[in-house]
Amino acid sequence: MWKDDDRIMNILDSVEIKEKKQFPVICPICGKREGHLYFHKYNSNENAGGMWTWCSACKHSAHARFKLPEWWKNLEIINFHELVSCPDYLEKNKVIIDEWINKLM
Repeated sequence: MWKDDDRIMNILDSVEIKEKKQFPVICPICGKREGHLYFHKYNSNENAGGMWTWCSACKHSAHARFKLPEWWKNLEIINFHELVSCPDYLEKNKVIIDEWINKLM
């Protein structure tokens, strides 16, 4: 079961300060390299969308509306209709998501 915890949003720090990190990153809660991030742009004309951060090890997660980075492009294999607040669907696709973010950054 996922635990909602805003501390997991510290995963965003490496994106916001434009520091090159390789995902998965170290979880700010448990310290294991199991921290993941996914954005999804809702409208191609805006930079607003959804943001998910989660840790596969300690099962902490957060989801929020977010102003996406300019460089973000949605990952085509991610089905928008499967996205909900808990990251179960994203967890199943974490390897591909991590590779995508590493490529875009």
